[in-house]
Amino acid sequence: MAQATTQQIFKFVDQTTEQLQKILNVSYRDALSENIFNILAQKTYQEDGYPTQEQAQKLNESYQKFNLKTYSITDIKRALEFAIVKAQKVDQLDVNLLMTPDVIGTLCALVIAEIFRDNSQSHLEVMDPTIGTGNLLIETALELKKSTTLNLSLHGIDNDDSLLTIAAALSQAVNEKIDLYHQDAVADWIISDYDLVLADLPVGYYPMDDNTLDFQTRAQKGHSYAHHLIIEQAMKNVRPGGIGIFIVPAQIFQTNQAKTLAHWLVSSVYLQAVLSLPQTLFASEAATKSLIVLQRHGQTSQQTPQVLMGEIPDLGNTSDIIKFKNQLQNWSQKTFKWEK
Repeated sequence: MAQATTQQIFKFVDQTTEQLQKILNVSYRDALSENIFNILAQKTYQEDGYPTQEQAQKLNESYQKFNLKTYSITDIKRALEFAIVKAQKVDQLDVNLLMTPDVIGTLCALVIAEIFRDNSQSHLEVMDPTIGTGNLLIETALELKKSTTLNLSLHGIDNDDSLLTIAAALSQAVNEKIDLYHQDAVADWIISDYDLVLADLPVGYYPMDDNTLDFQTRAQKGHSYAHHLIIEQAMKNVRPGGIGIFIVPAQIFQTNQAKTLAHWLVSSVYLQAVLSLPQTLFASEAATKSLIVLQRHGQTSQQTPQVLMGEIPDLGNTSDIIKFKNQLQNWSQKTFKWEK
């Protein structure tokens, strides 16, 4: 039944997106974000005479027969994810622009729930500096709502305005407020002092060497890795004792720039966990990723007696997940001494 409902929503979203795409002569992704806002408003947005009055009226007839708000958040989100995946295929987007799958958000939520279990501060300011479609931040927030009493204020940065618009549309559709900022995540952030930074980092070289002069993780020769720079910038912008959770290439500590990253890690933050994500999530061994947990120096923060290392089990393996949650709990109790 749930699958049929999801397909029903997706079919309507897809059909109206294709109509809007032809009218506006834009990418599927750009048509999708505008279409989601139209669906929510049940009215066509017009700018500079496009769509025309006649085209808008025809679309409005469809919009007014379909009320997205009558469906569950779960069904809406799943259907819009299908539409985002279609946009990725139709528009042939670069791998760094692809949506983070739900399962990674679920796994991040597992880790975050344990880290902040004994924290008396129930309100957390959370930033995703590479927010993209917003799916990682939204899925993590939705999972934490189910399993904790944490109250999250969500923020996101991206340098791609099309992705930010998708994130804005998706967040509005599932009633998750996110403050979004269009900027380069390596550049100075407008707001800082976050409790938690969460990011599925893009992998590649950062082309603007002049912007990296003050970074300890910059390459000694040539371009620096963008993911190293974003990690460093992110940890500058969490509060003392704040947490950074990053999805990174599994080989991050084995590259030709790993030495500078390791030097910064030792001097500036505490490396609290390195966990391999389930291999079943990735098409090849070369594409595998890990989840790392960093903590900024200050307040009651300390280096864990034993860095949590290993592989996160597949969510379908219930017994292994229970064992993993017990490991997380033991590790977090020994590692995070929050102020009362």
